[in-house]
Amino acid sequence: MNDQTGLSRMEKASVIATLGLGVGLAFLAWASAHYQWVIWLAASVGALGGLVHEIAQSGGKIMFFQRHQDGMYLGSLAGMVLGAVAGILVVRGHLISGVAGAATSVNNVQLTYEVFIAGLALKGVTEAAGGNPVP
Repeated sequence: MNDQTGLSRMEKASVIATLGLGVGLAFLAWASAHYQWVIWLAASVGALGGLVHEIAQSGGKIMFFQRHQDGMYLGSLAGMVLGAVAGILVVRGHLISGVAGAATSVNNVQLTYEVFIAGLALKGVTEAAGGNPVP
């Protein structure tokens, strides 16, 4: 049943949960950057990238997988998981041992941008691959 805003009860719950998860991920990203937790930084910022893609695409109204006329929408939770995976894959390249066997230094600001864009992109590419042309 829709109310004046046009959102169903499930869509409202999804928007609230998406915003709550976004705030939690932002806090984890801040703490990770502050304490130099590189893997957690990669996972949280990558997940934020996937979440931002979903918010831009559906306004956060889709929490779980849904099929629509134009294709499959993965939803907020899948976006966060895909973004976290993309972030961890990006950070892995920065953490590979150098020639002397020591880990390469990582600039947290640059890493944050790269991981965010990777999370944003992987979610977009995944959904674009599952899309259908609409007449």
